[in-house]
Amino acid sequence: MGRTPFDAGLLEAQPHQQPAPADFAACLNERGLYNTNQFVLRLSPRIHRLVDAATSGEHAIEDLSSEMIQAYSTYLHETIHWWQHVGSTSGLVLSLARPVQAHINEPHLSTVLEATGGHKSLKAWAEHRARSGDTIDDPGLRAANIAVNNAVDAEFFKAIVMHPPTTQSLQQDRYFESVGHCFWMAYGQAVALLAATVDRHFDHLPGGPHWDAGFAAVREAEVEGFVYQGTVRVAPFGSYALYEGQARMAQLQFLTFGLAAPPTIAELRESGYLNDIYGEAFEAFLKITGFVEPAYIDDPRVALFLLVVDLSINPTRGFPLEIEDFANFVYDTDPGIRFLRLSQAARDRPELAARIRDYTRDDYVAVGDILCAACDYDPPMSGLAKIGAWANDVPGVANVMRERETFDFDSSNLVVRVLFSHFVAFSQDKLAHPEFFCWAGAGMAGRRAKAHNLALFLRHLSLYTDQADDDGIFPRMRPGVDEVSLLRTLNIFYGNVVLYDLTRQWIVEDGPFKYDFSWLSQRHSASETAAWAKDLFANTYGVRPDVFDLSVAGDFSSAS
Repeated sequence: MGRTPFDAGLLEAQPHQQPAPADFAACLNERGLYNTNQFVLRLSPRIHRLVDAATSGEHAIEDLSSEMIQAYSTYLHETIHWWQHVGSTSGLVLSLARPVQAHINEPHLSTVLEATGGHKSLKAWAEHRARSGDTIDDPGLRAANIAVNNAVDAEFFKAIVMHPPTTQSLQQDRYFESVGHCFWMAYGQAVALLAATVDRHFDHLPGGPHWDAGFAAVREAEVEGFVYQGTVRVAPFGSYALYEGQARMAQLQFLTFGLAAPPTIAELRESGYLNDIYGEAFEAFLKITGFVEPAYIDDPRVALFLLVVDLSINPTRGFPLEIEDFANFVYDTDPGIRFLRLSQAARDRPELAARIRDYTRDDYVAVGDILCAACDYDPPMSGLAKIGAWANDVPGVANVMRERETFDFDSSNLVVRVLFSHFVAFSQDKLAHPEFFCWAGAGMAGRRAKAHNLALFLRHLSLYTDQADDDGIFPRMRPGVDEVSLLRTLNIFYGNVVLYDLTRQWIVEDGPFKYDFSWLSQRHSASETAAWAKDLFANTYGVRPDVFDLSVAGDFSSAS
């Protein structure tokens, strides 16, 4: 390249090919990672040290070393993954999938325990009872079937949204009803859980009993996507590729904007920074639109790609806006399908390829409106405006936002309260500054590296992180927030996360319970952590997991 090349060890969030150095006490095999089920951002010790040095205030921006800047780019990449899961509408529905499995099923699981005792997996036990001639007239079996169906629908939904090509194999599973049914259950149960937390009577949030009638009608009409083993259109890739493509391109913007001699996209591709999942969505965008690959990352076509991804992962119907067209709900909300349609809209408006040069709010709104109108989608700001209004109009939402200020959250549905409060806060700032959250790499590099952009970034860092010398989980210190409240919330939050994991295991995984929660803390032994997890389970369900009957095994493999 004629310049110092980027250090792959600082940019990639892929496993090391060689054993890690002996002093890598934390995150031994990863440079950076945001885990979607653990809600924690992890960095390698090397990147931790470099990021800490870059943010210590001891260095002016222009004095940061190349190594510091590259490390910070990985920090940005992984923080964007946090934004995707807690700031986008599709990501929040995914993040709520495990809480839904536990909260929605709790009364059914309690009925099973009262009627029959503990059996694992519940799915295998229910199948065995059905083969033995029992019917749903039996209250225990009926409750078990409801819990199992709720759980597997959530697993199927996550698989379809993240990896759409798996749909064909999922359709062969006897528990799989249809793609439309999975979306119906996932959205209906996620919004129901939110409503139970902040808007019990659905006075403001979408959803409620009329959704059942609307979805049942399209199922009875055998609308495409709602037919058992029927024909269904799926995208070639889904949220996983979109998430990685968005985070990588923003990372490369951050690294190259402002350089006197930035590397070309061809050089970056040759060096492997757009290989596989990192470049899959961008390559598809170029193929669909027919655009020639740009020479540099600062090209308006890259900005347009990032806007298309942002719009793709932020559907509005079902959440936060009401469903108006049940027949097209899947095609309105599936991120992969939205990406294809929005890319086709960009193809049909070739003048947009040169439109976004200054990365302004007007660019985001104007071009976003054009693309969404072409696809009959809601304008992008309409959903954000609705969410912003909830903070003032919905007493339950206003309450969780007050809890967020002090981090003194009500323990009822605490994980839901924490995630939703962050989602609302993120949406409020995105309503005011959508351009930053769409083009964060551009907003933090070169002449656009303004103080208010850095403030936005710091305001929406991941909730929890590891440390350079400890791969446990720690709360980020928050200005004006008592550390006692932060630690109390962390303890309840991760107690619930562990309970969600054990509940999922109970329902769908054969064999003994697994207590591999070493990722929580280095300060406790495996036996101590297992004992704590068993106590959590027993305190919730009234029975210890190590007394469950494991004699019936099934053949279910998780779709997630």
